[in-house]
Amino acid sequence: MTETRTKLVIIGGGFAGVTLAQQLERLLPEEAEIVVVSSENHMVFTPMLAEVAGRTISPLHVVVPGRQLTRRTRWLVARVTAVDRDAREVHYTRMDGTAGSETYGELVLACGAAANLREIPGLAACGFPLKSVIDAIAIGNRLIGNFETAATETDPAIRQRLLTTVVIGGGFSGVELAGNISDLTDSIRCFYPELKHETPRIVLLQRGDHIVPELQARALSEFALDKLRQNGIDVRLKSEAKEVTPTSVTLASGEVIETGMIICTVGTQTHPLVTSLDLPLERGRLKTDPDMKVSGADHLWALGDCALIANAYNDRPSPSTAQFAVQQAAQLAANLARFCEGRPTRPFSYRPRGMFASIGHHNAVAEIYGVKISGFVAWFLWRGLYLFKLPTLKRKIDVAINWAVSIPFPPNIVQLQRPMRDRDAGSREETIPQQNQKP
Repeated sequence: MTETRTKLVIIGGGFAGVTLAQQLERLLPEEAEIVVVSSENHMVFTPMLAEVAGRTISPLHVVVPGRQLTRRTRWLVARVTAVDRDAREVHYTRMDGTAGSETYGELVLACGAAANLREIPGLAACGFPLKSVIDAIAIGNRLIGNFETAATETDPAIRQRLLTTVVIGGGFSGVELAGNISDLTDSIRCFYPELKHETPRIVLLQRGDHIVPELQARALSEFALDKLRQNGIDVRLKSEAKEVTPTSVTLASGEVIETGMIICTVGTQTHPLVTSLDLPLERGRLKTDPDMKVSGADHLWALGDCALIANAYNDRPSPSTAQFAVQQAAQLAANLARFCEGRPTRPFSYRPRGMFASIGHHNAVAEIYGVKISGFVAWFLWRGLYLFKLPTLKRKIDVAINWAVSIPFPPNIVQLQRPMRDRDAGSREETIPQQNQKP
């Protein structure tokens, strides 16, 4: 092995990047250098962001510092600005604004995809995405703030608008978020006697003719739809948002929904770093060879949401899920070890184990190796699986305690506001609670 080939740089510290670093530590010799460059010093357990928004668990319980998850990987918290593929250098900007660079033997892109709120006019300025812990905190905090404002509002029409939340997107994220918000609004109404005659409203907009289209079993989608509607969520099928303002959503049908908060769980775009590489894209992602090497590029590999990876198991593109990102990372680590040793690499092949979606009120839908489960049993299995997959024993204990406490006790309705000068600087007017605040 040459000196350059023993140095692997990974851009991105999410599921894919962290798992890849862990696997490389196990497969590569001690003298091999592994570097992770990430704009955050932590990995986010994204499947539980909806629980953070619903204030079921603390934000700090779904994030784990990367340094605690790896043994000898060198972590570099910085924003990558450019990749010089000829010189094999990664250029970055640190948090203090200073610039630097890192050479590499092999470079792995695990930078994910960016949220795209520009598909609908006005959404970028008024909508809330759900991509990060801060997004989840802001959503829960805005909902509490709307309740506080509605409690002092004398106009019934304005009160109803403030208590109406619109969720755009009926996939896994949208359904889970709508269910958690529904649970939250039901739990906190008792603290607002001024609103005892008002009914909080959640509207879920789905462009297709059924929700959770990721599920293969249509019966599970129908079950989820029925349960959401039984829980009071206004699910609109074949409904598309065409324009958004701070106080309304206009549908393609012409109907206008007055709302106090708009959340978008659909729409992604190519990560700016990927775009800057000037490589061919397919469906907005880097096309890779079967072994996850970027097609037509030397010393460059990709996985996760930024890559279009064919699954040899069924000859279909891999979906953008954490489950696939983790499996891709394990296979790519093995391929990189083989590549460094001069051995042939292997194609990515993985049989999906199943899918879960929590829909609120202790209900969920699931497909596990073709077996269909719904209701409380699916919800119980969903919680058990996520608890098992949470990294570190401390996080598992923290979340288990939070879940247990949330059963007999109501959620925390504290709203901590940012200084007014921060709002005047152009930020949204949502308020963000301190991250050490537990539900």
